[in-house]
Amino acid sequence: MSYASSPLSTAVLLIAFNRVEPARMVMEGIRAAKPPRLYFACDGARNEAERERCEKVRALTAMVDWDCKLFTKFSDVNLGVMMGESTAMDWFFENEEEGIVLEDDTLPTRSFFLYCQALLERYRNDQRVWCIMGNNLMSDWEVKGSDSYYYSEHGYGAYWGWAGWRRSWRKYDVQMADWPECRDQGLIEGHFRSKAEMAEVYKLFEGQYVGAIRSWDYQRALAGILNGGVTCMPNITLVPNIGFGGDGTHTEGEHDRRNKTDESELAFPLVHPRHMVVDVERDMAYFEQYIQPSLFRSFKDALKSMLPSKVDEAITPFLSKVQRRLGIN
Repeated sequence: MSYASSPLSTAVLLIAFNRVEPARMVMEGIRAAKPPRLYFACDGARNEAERERCEKVRALTAMVDWDCKLFTKFSDVNLGVMMGESTAMDWFFENEEEGIVLEDDTLPTRSFFLYCQALLERYRNDQRVWCIMGNNLMSDWEVKGSDSYYYSEHGYGAYWGWAGWRRSWRKYDVQMADWPECRDQGLIEGHFRSKAEMAEVYKLFEGQYVGAIRSWDYQRALAGILNGGVTCMPNITLVPNIGFGGDGTHTEGEHDRRNKTDESELAFPLVHPRHMVVDVERDMAYFEQYIQPSLFRSFKDALKSMLPSKVDEAITPFLSKVQRRLGIN
């Protein structure tokens, strides 16, 4: 039996909320892979109008028709993205030493699971490797050589389908308690390759710390920096995001440049990089293409800083709508 057709032995966590059809599609992908253990976490409804959709998502447990141990964590209250997802991952890694994590808008290819399984085993005891990503927006990048994946120091790629170990997750802090010291004492300034990169990442970390952003993954990025971890990134996209549109929390615009559907299957056996050397050039290109503020956003921020607060509040929704329409960050 070839590795590509071998059974999956790794546990999977699915995190969902109230998007029935995307969740069903992701469950179909999991069903095809047949993991031996499936953890299914679902946040609670924010209001009565959402309750029926949440119940329909939870009813997708009926799709588990293979030999599988199913565990569920269904919240009675709405925890939100930050606490809902982070507590689901806490639960998962409390019970599993390693595993694969998917959300209800991350549609996995078949080879994604086996890619994760192979790298979880290969780097199980290698403290340098922080996590394994399934998504890579830089699909147009000219790949030199035949390696199946590369190493990223900055982890650019979004946690749209990933795998990791308890050993790295236990260093995660959802509250980012170390951030003020890092910020005020310049502890991580040497990590960045340009002033623009540092300024943007500091802005995102600060927004998360003070509550202006309510996500779970900026905390993961900070922990990775503080622990000197590298990320394994596939040279192709194995997990596209199917959540772009009105229901997405952080993926609202269908014209967002990250909305790409160019996924493909990875060939086996995997070709591992000969040396653990970070692809600095690709990390920087990723930042410049997908993270660095656009000229429009720089203009918007500068304009807002000169306006009285009431005018700022009035004009912000309009500017944000224009920004989403144009598909710029």
